[in-house]
Amino acid sequence: MNQIANKKPGNGRTATRKARRQQLINATIDSISRRGFSGTTLATVTKSAKLSHGTVNFHFENKEDLYGQTLGYLAREHYDHWSTAMAAAGPDPARQLAAIIEVDFKSTICSTKKLAVWFAFWGQAKYRPTYLKIHNNYDNQRWAELKRLCTELARDGGYAHIEPTETTRNIEAMIDGLWLQLLLHPKKHKRSKARDNCFNYLAQLFPKHFSRCD
Repeated sequence: MNQIANKKPGNGRTATRKARRQQLINATIDSISRRGFSGTTLATVTKSAKLSHGTVNFHFENKEDLYGQTLGYLAREHYDHWSTAMAAAGPDPARQLAAIIEVDFKSTICSTKKLAVWFAFWGQAKYRPTYLKIHNNYDNQRWAELKRLCTELARDGGYAHIEPTETTRNIEAMIDGLWLQLLLHPKKHKRSKARDNCFNYLAQLFPKHFSRCD
């Protein structure tokens, strides 16, 4: 009886709204990954979600709002995963950096479907500043943490050749490039090998803190 009495009115409706929104976001990810931006319409989204066109209008202002919320979902998901892993790694900067790299190549983040959607949004960012703003809101925090870790590792290991800003840029570019290879050539390139490539690069930069993956 107490459990029933303590339930707050509207909780079920709120949960349903959240579930419907997420259902539409998942369907948008699916459609963009299969058809790209040019082939994705509200019709392809609602068909994939098995919901009516009116459901989209109820939960989102318009198609662009749905797209923006979809990118926001992907960006938050990535942020939540790497920031949680970094915090769980403890105070050691090498362990923190390793935790971030591990997340970047986990199947939950680095799936072919999600990579296709990431690159689709990046391709549109030049023409839709809103997408860039959403992305940078999370990416700037990641950049700051990576730069901090590179700075701490350079100081701890006495790596005079390390310039933190340049090194951070190179690490980010390497990950983006490996993601692109995984997207374009999924049969030739594997997540595990891409992950090892990153750690081999870190072993060159910070040999006192990282070892090659042989």
